[in-house]
Amino acid sequence: MELNQSKGVIFLAEFRNQGLAEINAELASVGLKIARQLGEELSAVLIGSGTTNSAQELISLGVDKVYLIDNPDFTRYRSEPYLAVMSQICQELQPNVLLLGHTEVGRDLGPRLAFRLNIGLVPNCIDLEMVSESGNVQMTRPVYGGKTIGIFTVENRPQMATVGPKRFEPAPKDHTRQGEIISFPYEIDETSFKKKIVDFSEGCVEGVKLEDAEIIVSGGRGIGCAEDFEKLKELAQILGGCIGGSRAAVDNEWLPSNLQVGITGKVVSPNLYIAIGISGSIQHMAGCSAAKTIIAINRDPEAQIFKMAHFGVVCDWRKILPPILEICKTLPR
Repeated sequence: MELNQSKGVIFLAEFRNQGLAEINAELASVGLKIARQLGEELSAVLIGSGTTNSAQELISLGVDKVYLIDNPDFTRYRSEPYLAVMSQICQELQPNVLLLGHTEVGRDLGPRLAFRLNIGLVPNCIDLEMVSESGNVQMTRPVYGGKTIGIFTVENRPQMATVGPKRFEPAPKDHTRQGEIISFPYEIDETSFKKKIVDFSEGCVEGVKLEDAEIIVSGGRGIGCAEDFEKLKELAQILGGCIGGSRAAVDNEWLPSNLQVGITGKVVSPNLYIAIGISGSIQHMAGCSAAKTIIAINRDPEAQIFKMAHFGVVCDWRKILPPILEICKTLPR
């Protein structure tokens, strides 16, 4: 697309289980920041079935315009129909900046859409900032497995990025805001798609999801075995939180992969993150550094995690955990 024809910031809002996904408030937050810096409007594309109420909710998050595709054929995400819709919308609206969440949807759709539009894509961004009068946005993301940070710009339009979850403060809601909801009719031509869904089943997760937990008790290589993780699970249960772990814990099969915290696992931002027997590699800290309070327990005084923790205890966790459990049991619930 021509640079001088592109205008506005737009993001794909994710619609799940008849409501907006949490990533939308973060997309609205960073999108609104860039839109203000550019002096342009913030818009959202909302695709799904029964989405009208959610469109108004997007406006309360700071969105100026919502392009609404409300169609029973879009009950669930499918890559080919979404690609067709988003390609058409981008061709018609010619946005300056296009944002997606770095979620299951964004990771699947983003590269496909970038290829279809013949544009660049910067994935898993942790910061975006306009740095020049040309309207180029500086995009920051982890590179080399999280060992360092890379800064990128995209010369063609739209400037496209996926935004990592739990990286930005969610936009506050203002239910008095006024905005425009624009119906974008789109009919699916099933004959043009190569794939179809023949069956769908949603995984069942007991209790609070790791990425939604307010308190996480996380263990690493220093725990030693799967049996000892039961003590960490007991602490997590007493505190009303979730259990998590480092990649080493998952690789040793002490925990399932869906409980891994880190750049190759889940990115979390709890109020309290208790790291026990975790060295604090860059890859792991990339997944938990947004926690409001980090408490580290490690017998190695030189462990990297102490540089990031708010509170640290240099001790064998087997000696300090039992009295912690006893104290926590006496706390009011």
